[in-house]
Amino acid sequence: MASEELAQFFRANPQVYGHAGREDLDQLSRICELFPDSARLLSDAEAVELPMFECRRCGQCCSSVRYVTVCHADVKRWVAQKRLDILEGLVIDRRRTPLLAIRKDSIRAAKEEARALLAEAGLEDEHVFEILYVTKLLECAVYVKRAGGACALLREDGGMATCGIQDTKPLVCEKFPYYIGNYTDGRLLKEDSFCPSLSDIARKRT
Repeated sequence: MASEELAQFFRANPQVYGHAGREDLDQLSRICELFPDSARLLSDAEAVELPMFECRRCGQCCSSVRYVTVCHADVKRWVAQKRLDILEGLVIDRRRTPLLAIRKDSIRAAKEEARALLAEAGLEDEHVFEILYVTKLLECAVYVKRAGGACALLREDGGMATCGIQDTKPLVCEKFPYYIGNYTDGRLLKEDSFCPSLSDIARKRT
């Protein structure tokens, strides 16, 4: 989807995108540029406002979603926090890295920024360096390792599921089940949803 076509889509769906922040719109634009055949955009017709969602800490989302992707903002935050315990548990999807060629002219600048961020944090780690510049250039190319069929960060606390890095978890997890703002994809609201809270909301809507 070309940039002007995408801008028209945003304007044609003001309910979802009218109050979206520039960061969200820029990220969606990059995803559409890199993955035009698989990018998922939510239209006003498919969107549902969901102000009442309450997480039950069942852990289903942490074990059902195959790839918990992280964004550049996540990685920069963890570098600033010197969270090597998190950063070393991230995986680069090598199937996507050939797309770096699309932004070949930006690779040098991304690497320079990555080196500067590591130096500022007093860190020196080639794996983290690569994650920094790859997430700067590509969306959806870095994800959290899995363990035992679930996100490796999933923990159990008194019979309840919890995130091992709850205070600094990936933004995609922080937002779930929302797409932008208080809107979610209506197709998530199914009685047989993997999320029991979404299942209950679906039942109440019928």
